[in-house]
Amino acid sequence: MSEDAEESFADTARMIALNARLRWACHAIRAGALAWIVLDGGVSLWLWTDRSGILDRLNKLYGIDLSGVSTPRYLGALFMMILSLCAAAVFVFYLWRLARVYLDGRVFTLEAAARMREMALAGLAAALVDIVVRPIGSAILSVELLNKVPFYHWFNPTDLLYLLISGFIFALGTIFRSAAKIAEDNARIV
Repeated sequence: MSEDAEESFADTARMIALNARLRWACHAIRAGALAWIVLDGGVSLWLWTDRSGILDRLNKLYGIDLSGVSTPRYLGALFMMILSLCAAAVFVFYLWRLARVYLDGRVFTLEAAARMREMALAGLAAALVDIVVRPIGSAILSVELLNKVPFYHWFNPTDLLYLLISGFIFALGTIFRSAAKIAEDNARIV
């Protein structure tokens, strides 16, 4: 067996082993992401279908009488919540696509790096949409909520964590893109 054939065989064996280790993780991540968006969406929509329950809870928490909230205002606040869920669903879609690339064995490629960066941008967008729509949705119900609800409800440490993780994944995608370009250049030379 020639040296090139032995090296190619070793590379293939490493990729197969890597793919086997990644396969279970990719499937678990995909299942977890799908379960999360279905559960989050289902619970949120279930809670919001009980209009009097939501308004009563807000009254008990913040001492604001929201019994006079009109149907259009309530639907506007519901729309803000659905908008946030849609942004989260877009993130799950991009995560799903990245995992598909990994499951296909294209781990250290320009495509994988591009998918990672897309997922990071979707995560960043989802976090920002959630941060923005929370106060807007509350203001649609009652402007008084903006004064009564503590600041950490509008922007909490978890939001910062989501932004940091998204930024880190974007940076990692950029590093992987540079590494994949270097690998492609080296493959052309050899």
